[in-house]
Amino acid sequence: MSNDWIYGSARQLLQSLQKGEISSRELLESSIARIERFNPELNAVVANDFANARQRADDADAARAKGESWGPLHGLPITVKDTYEVPGMPCTAGASSLRNHMPKKPAVAIKHLLDAGAIIIGKTNVPVFASDLQSYNKVYGTTHNPWNKALTPGGSSGGSAASLAAGFSALELGSDIGGSIRIPAHFCGVYGHKVTHGIVSLRGHIPGPPGGLGEPDLAVAGPMARTAEDLQLLLDVVAGPSPLMQPGWQLKLPAAKQKKIEDFRVLLWIDDPLCPIDQRMTAVYGQMKIALENAGVKVTLGSPLGLGLADFYPTYMNLMGSIMGASRKKVERRLMGLAAPLLEKIGQHFDTPKGFEHFFTGAAQSHVDWLRADEKRRRIREKFLKVFDEFDVILMPPAATTALPHQHQPEMPLRKITINGEKRHYADMLIWISPATLMGLPATSAPVGVTSDNLPVNVQVVGAPFQDKTTIKFAALMAKVVGGFVVPPGY
Repeated sequence: MSNDWIYGSARQLLQSLQKGEISSRELLESSIARIERFNPELNAVVANDFANARQRADDADAARAKGESWGPLHGLPITVKDTYEVPGMPCTAGASSLRNHMPKKPAVAIKHLLDAGAIIIGKTNVPVFASDLQSYNKVYGTTHNPWNKALTPGGSSGGSAASLAAGFSALELGSDIGGSIRIPAHFCGVYGHKVTHGIVSLRGHIPGPPGGLGEPDLAVAGPMARTAEDLQLLLDVVAGPSPLMQPGWQLKLPAAKQKKIEDFRVLLWIDDPLCPIDQRMTAVYGQMKIALENAGVKVTLGSPLGLGLADFYPTYMNLMGSIMGASRKKVERRLMGLAAPLLEKIGQHFDTPKGFEHFFTGAAQSHVDWLRADEKRRRIREKFLKVFDEFDVILMPPAATTALPHQHQPEMPLRKITINGEKRHYADMLIWISPATLMGLPATSAPVGVTSDNLPVNVQVVGAPFQDKTTIKFAALMAKVVGGFVVPPGY
């Protein structure tokens, strides 16, 4: 099968299926052959159900021959992140304790995919409980970046991004609380969309625990693909009210008001004293700015309303700590609470990871204190939203640098990375994603070029609440100006 099929967009492949130019079974077999050829060196797809997928593909072809339609994804093979429960395949979330977890019913978002006619052929790798910026675990091992196998594809949707970049699948379903869609998309040069908080159900996603009925704070599901248009295709399928709200709520995301790229008012925010970025990325963003301006876009360089990352990151880390602390034992949470002021004092004299005292405080705080932190978040959001009176989208780095070398030791707070020749804390990679996550805003991670040493660079396209179609539309139009997904060398 040619790269025209392997790297075709989901929309193109669905059109070819509809026209009879290719069958679902043929497309599936090409995906399986692709996985069998390249997955041994990448380890992106870690579980599969090829037998059931072949039967479903045959059924999809038979239904189409009768003039029946299963929905907008009829007969399209896809992979999904191994944090979503899919019957017929294990759902481990990278945790040894869940090695044998075989769900009997699909996650809500997975059911939407199946009801739309998708064929789920495999699960893609993640870190343990989706809690790292790299994708490795004791159950399945380490996933490698197709651009350079010495580098990580990111986390926690690292297997998802690698699968897309290597041509295993045209669509992926990821999830994001610490940049887990946006950063892997950036590391692998694909598209990923962090949705407005709450518009895609996470019931049936791990973490939380198997069988949990709640919808988590900060965390979202979201589509990943090789084109922005495919992000919208998948978002239309999975978005909707949670099961708790379905009886009385409907979701109707507004369409983008802008028709042409020059209709967008753009703020470019790429510099902040809390987290300076890699100079190689700055160079790519400079080229992006020139290309946008040459296309008629007015691009303003600066920070929103004079705010900086330090106005968002501490509250983000506090609320993140509350979520992550839920899985800790009571005594561990107490110890983290006791350590928080000590860590803050040490940080005044020594080089410690930024914000970890807030994370520890959040892990140990009472519900009353969480409510106060939540109120602070809401006030930050209320103030910040005024920026969208002046700008339609904000362009920001997804992370401080490009794809990182594999680094599994020491523990995450003690890891160091090198940016612009200087040692920095590994946790700095969380800082640029914090504003959109804290405020629940939509953010599309879109490829905009490659560095001088041939690594992909993405930009976050951040929009106002529920303007998901606007950020995706801008990403789609921007691809025509600066280029979009590029096939990694050798694939």
